[in-house]
Amino acid sequence: MIDKRLLKTIIKDSQRTQRNWNLDKTIPKEDIELLKLSVSECPSKQNLIWYNVTFVTNKNIIKKIYQQTDGFTYSFDPLKTTTNSQTLANMLVIFSDDKDVKKDIKISDTDDTLISIGISSAYLNYTAHLLGYKTGYCACFDKIKVGKIIDRTDLRLIVGIGYPDETKDRRQHHLDDFIYPSFDKKINIKEIV
Repeated sequence: MIDKRLLKTIIKDSQRTQRNWNLDKTIPKEDIELLKLSVSECPSKQNLIWYNVTFVTNKNIIKKIYQQTDGFTYSFDPLKTTTNSQTLANMLVIFSDDKDVKKDIKISDTDDTLISIGISSAYLNYTAHLLGYKTGYCACFDKIKVGKIIDRTDLRLIVGIGYPDETKDRRQHHLDDFIYPSFDKKINIKEIV
């Protein structure tokens, strides 16, 4: 049984995104297979396939994808944006709709797709943190251009996974001195006993 104090630490740590990476390291194949298992064996409505997943470890492809993420707005007057360096990780996992399955069962339920991707990406995030990696989520990217890069359509989400750059604050952009903002949240939990 896992130590509950360790579990609490991992749960809290897994909510924070990583913006810079140690790219001198490579994620072992054995860990990649566990991460694939986590996105495959998580719950989905009626255990149907609502999404597809693409794992990318090719550094050149990762750089091309990263170049399509300029959309993080940090000033509106004047308008200033930056790229999302969560996508410069050691590995990217990209979620997309599974249109073929929806066509086969004659439905097009976006809610079920998004819920399933949320659950799957959470399993992925948690498994990555259990293995000692850091993660970052990105939904602000040019979906058409990234789709052409990986030969998929209907992209929804990119999750970066990897080794953090221990010489930088986790919020610092991978390539420059820009510091992304970070916020705390307080979820309203109601308990009925």
